[in-house]
Amino acid sequence: MLQTTDPLFPIGSYAHSYGLEELCADGEVSDPASLLRFLESVVFLNLQEFELPYLRFAYNAAEQNDFQLICQLDEEISASKPCKELRQASLSQGQQRLRLISKLRPTPRFEKLAALKREKKIVPHHLILFATENVDLRTPLEPTLAAWTYQALAAPCAASLKLIRIGQEGAQSVLTSALQEIERIVESSLAIERDFAGAFLPTLDIASQRHEQAFSRLFIS
Repeated sequence: MLQTTDPLFPIGSYAHSYGLEELCADGEVSDPASLLRFLESVVFLNLQEFELPYLRFAYNAAEQNDFQLICQLDEEISASKPCKELRQASLSQGQQRLRLISKLRPTPRFEKLAALKREKKIVPHHLILFATENVDLRTPLEPTLAAWTYQALAAPCAASLKLIRIGQEGAQSVLTSALQEIERIVESSLAIERDFAGAFLPTLDIASQRHEQAFSRLFIS
């Protein structure tokens, strides 16, 4: 798990700002304080209400080898990402993780996911691959959720270094503050049932749609 959550693992996460670039261009995020507000509002909400619940659903489905449910979850994740950029970012990283893990540590579950992809029954999204990988690694559920949360908080902080005047120390300070909430976010996400999982994030969706049409960009999304 440590290997594949490390920024060195080449799934392309460094190339994405996940909507932050356009928010910086609009002046919504311009310094450490506003970056922390972005994490504590948009990113926390998305994690607690959508990403962590779906990661849990996929983890449980992978444990049970319920690939029909995994296909359904993959479709629901696609439908929950109305912005093309954010949807493509998830697909791209998921496919890259599938390719690399299948090569580095092939398992029957990953062989089945690769077969479903060839049959066009699954995309798959990054969440699905991350869940399945950690089931194969026998990583307990809550550490899996915490690791995903760490990635989701660290990525915008890393992107901010190229977008605003913050510096390495400033970015680490913001990340340190945000990480204090990991336990609370994970615990709250465990209460979200599938029928109620989802986050309404118009600020992020609009920023990502604007970013897609921007004249110049540092990041893919």
